[in-house]
Amino acid sequence: MNNVKVCSSLLIIIFLSACGGGGGSSASIAPSPDTQNPSDLACASYQTNTRKCSFTHNGVFREYYVYTPSSYSPSSNAPLLFVFHGYGGSATNILYYSDFKNSADQDGYILVYPQGSLLNGVTHWNVGGWTVGSTVDDVSFTEDIIDIMTNEYYINTDRIYSTGMSNGGYMSFGLACNSSKFAAIASVTGSMTPEIDNNCAPDHPISILQIHGLADNTVPYDGASWSLSIPAVMEYWLTSNSCDPEPLSVIADLEDGSYILFDSYQNCSNNVGVELILHSTMGHTWPSIDNHSLSATEQIWAFFAKYDINGAIN
Repeated sequence: MNNVKVCSSLLIIIFLSACGGGGGSSASIAPSPDTQNPSDLACASYQTNTRKCSFTHNGVFREYYVYTPSSYSPSSNAPLLFVFHGYGGSATNILYYSDFKNSADQDGYILVYPQGSLLNGVTHWNVGGWTVGSTVDDVSFTEDIIDIMTNEYYINTDRIYSTGMSNGGYMSFGLACNSSKFAAIASVTGSMTPEIDNNCAPDHPISILQIHGLADNTVPYDGASWSLSIPAVMEYWLTSNSCDPEPLSVIADLEDGSYILFDSYQNCSNNVGVELILHSTMGHTWPSIDNHSLSATEQIWAFFAKYDINGAIN
């Protein structure tokens, strides 16, 4: 395939996607005392425009970090993006390597980086699979953070999103299945466990982006006993969202002989989006332009910018 033509096409696709960043519905909810913040909620400055917060949830001490763009004001009607770290990772680690801050500054959305609790001494999100035995309710924890954020900021509650790496990708699927608050999710090198699959009950069509590598040996593309295959994950959401079964596909051939497949599924309910980005040689990592000619960060926000909880943004 001609590299120049493919790159030009991809630039056009990315540009058109990004144009939706400032649009959207106007469901701004002013900070309100309707929902009480936890009595032990405590926040302190962590770095510029970033706070570290903590509270006790179901008897467990929990933490999260909030980045507020400099452009934020009560009239911002700010979208809210959750970013979940991987198994054994940390909120501060993914804060740096996902690098959403510049995008948040440009498009005016607020970032939340929750910190996983410990399971056998390892940070995790309770998604089933290899985390079976955990008793932590991470969906409720996340929804409590949403309540806190809507008490303290002017949030567009039609534009709440989740993404994550690995275990954080599984967590994002768990939220798509079990929370009514999210407009779209994006999983990077994650999947769905059988437990998520068996208990999945989305109450509205929801936009889904999956980014994966064929060389991922940690979360195998073809699945495992504890993890659905990526084709099975895509099939679940195509069915749930009533999309056409065959995607529009673009293949980008790279100079090193690898390729990136972009699959976009059409005619989904409420015009939500279901997309797969598959890299032929990528392993278990958060891709960037420098290491895989693909920026997960850019692709994720370009995708989210097109959708709110009601589907495609006009």
